Amino acid sequence: MTSVAGDPASCSRVGGSLRRLAASLRTEARAVDDLVARRRDEPRPPAVVVRALRRADALGDASGAAAQELDRVGSALQDHAADLAEAVADARGLQARAQAAGLRVVDGKVSPAWGVSGLADVAATADREQVRAQLQGELDQLRHVLAARRQRLASTVAASTTVLARHADGLRR
Repeated sequence: MTSVAGDPASCSRVGGSLRRLAASLRTEARAVDDLVARRRDEPRPPAVVVRALRRADALGDASGAAAQELDRVGSALQDHAADLAEAVADARGLQARAQAAGLRVVDGKVSPAWGVSGLADVAATADREQVRAQLQGELDQLRHVLAARRQRLASTVAASTTVLARHADGLRR
């Protein structure tokens, strides 16, 4: 288990699914737009048709926005998956170096491993403490960078939610 939480493969898979859904939505929206355009060409459509065409325009706008947001969030998830995969690999490498130095990584903290680790040697203990401090700094930096990247993803999702909610509200009117 690494000290970096997340599953890059699942994150990428969800992102890919969202992007495929966006492409499908765009294709379906184009078909509806074509149908609506043909109906608009009719001379003097009845009032009910005019109202339906206005609603179809609003639905087309909302579909376009939904496709754009699905694609944007899907892309952000795939970017995050790459960042996460890199962080997981870095964390595993850090854990291997810690273990080789007689240290362990638990809950984001680098500490001495349990048990007897050798002779009582002040110089060796000082060297191990220096390695521990260095690895802890690297781990803290890794976790900080990943937290910033997660925040960027969360901001993208929140912005997308706002856009989609606005379009959904418009469709309810």
